[in-house]
Amino acid sequence: MNQRSAVYLDLLGILLAIVAALVIGIFVIFLVSDEPVAALQALLIEPFTTLFSFGSILNRMIPLVFTGLAIVVVFQSGVFSMGAEGQLYIGALTGALVAVYLPEMSPWIHIPLVVLAALIGGALYGFLPGVLKAYFKADEIVSTLMFNFIATLFVSYLLNYVFKAPDSGGFARLPFVQESAKLGPMFDGFPTHAGFLLALLAALAVYLLLYKTKTGYELRTVGKNPLFAEYGGIKPKKVLILSIAISGALAGLGGTVEVIGLHGTLKDNFSAGLGFDGIIVSLLARNHPIAVLLSAFFYAYLQVGGQIMQANSDVPRDLAIIIQALLVIFVSSQAIFAYLKQRKLMSSRGGERVAK
Repeated sequence: MNQRSAVYLDLLGILLAIVAALVIGIFVIFLVSDEPVAALQALLIEPFTTLFSFGSILNRMIPLVFTGLAIVVVFQSGVFSMGAEGQLYIGALTGALVAVYLPEMSPWIHIPLVVLAALIGGALYGFLPGVLKAYFKADEIVSTLMFNFIATLFVSYLLNYVFKAPDSGGFARLPFVQESAKLGPMFDGFPTHAGFLLALLAALAVYLLLYKTKTGYELRTVGKNPLFAEYGGIKPKKVLILSIAISGALAGLGGTVEVIGLHGTLKDNFSAGLGFDGIIVSLLARNHPIAVLLSAFFYAYLQVGGQIMQANSDVPRDLAIIIQALLVIFVSSQAIFAYLKQRKLMSSRGGERVAK
């Protein structure tokens, strides 16, 4: 089977997984709803019927693109980092501090400074578990999950006791960001903020990094075969640390874009699992940075459709979450079977060489 056929089969498998999840969701709607047609229309059609709903999909899509890209980078390098949630919080904090406490200036200066602060904050927070993995053999799944708790609780403490806005009442949040640091709407009357353009640029940048640069080649080679990479002169430890740092920078930028584009302030518990949603987006995209744009859009579409369905019918939005969970099960199981098949093929080829 040539590479093009394998790609087509992979895409077919993803489409079948999406169709299967939707079919099961539709079946459940007909079981539990007294108005299944209205519920299906609200879930599948109404997100595209108004400018506000479509803009809401794009706004929901933006942080998913960043966290999805963050997961793509580490998965491509063979690192199973679960730390995008914590890195998103730290990047949101460092970027928000620059957006709030620097004085008013030109947006062409202020916004790049905010972005830079977010990239540095997220990268440094990704660097720490990378060092633990590379030099102390700490399991990256465990360490990054623990770092998530540290980040969210640390940011919560700062928002409640150190940087809490005097006029926030019972809500823990920073003061509102300076006007010169805000990302306004892309067009007048359109609800999607300019962070959407940053998300598109980020997807293009990650694609160019992974497939058009020496660093990207090293990341992908270590991910496929670290022993071969080491024999080829690549340093796996350096690549491992770099991949988690780049991933952290992307997740951190996603957190800050939410702050300066959507909320206008950093609020306690603002994320609601965006870092973990990035894993689902990456799985749907088969770890390809451009495909992340499509999978993030589809995932955001389900979220917005679920909210509209809950408001306009007797079906709760939990059904949309069930569909998302089914997608994870179908797509991840498909990936596991493909991995096992590849391993079996490689071992059989090894046996053939020994026999010869």
